[in-house]
Amino acid sequence: MNIRHLSLQIGLGIVLTIGSVISGNPVQAQIGNQSDTTGAIVTTSDITGGAFAPSGGGRRTIVFRTNQIKNSVYSAAGTLNQQLAARVLPIVATGPQAAIPATVQQNLECVLTGGANTGNCIDQMVSALVNAGADPTLARNLVSSLRGLTDSGRVDAAQFDAVVRAYNAFINSSNAAILSNPPGELRGIQSILSILLNAAYARS
Repeated sequence: MNIRHLSLQIGLGIVLTIGSVISGNPVQAQIGNQSDTTGAIVTTSDITGGAFAPSGGGRRTIVFRTNQIKNSVYSAAGTLNQQLAARVLPIVATGPQAAIPATVQQNLECVLTGGANTGNCIDQMVSALVNAGADPTLARNLVSSLRGLTDSGRVDAAQFDAVVRAYNAFINSSNAAILSNPPGELRGIQSILSILLNAAYARS
């Protein structure tokens, strides 16, 4: 697979779609934005555009568009968990190409798999981002959104969507200092999202 380097802002519209569940019957809806990994910031309407049941017992759900996409993302998630456990997460992001510190990878593994002391791992990552100049609220939103994302080698599409939106909000609010010299925590998150998105796009 050709690996695409992740730009600062990412899109997810091409691989996710909205299904309306009414009495247990899923209905595929339209896809809003067909943006690439290098596209503009994704808004909620980009991902959730289309019909859904506003009442009558229906609920809005976000799902991977095909089983091939889902299985590819699941496979990438399992590989990511193994790489983080071995502290060998590859650099798949723009910016500095120095190895991501082992302590950062340890915290990422803890957060992504929802392991013991996840709260402490989140706090450490948020603190590092804030110390690098990030907005405290958006930093916590981003890191907290990652909790359990790749647990057991599975990725929930709705959570994946939420992570992308939290990441885009974080990047959009960040100053030049943190973007030009991103801390290991941000580079690690970029690499994780890039790997998962590349797996999705490879089957889209």
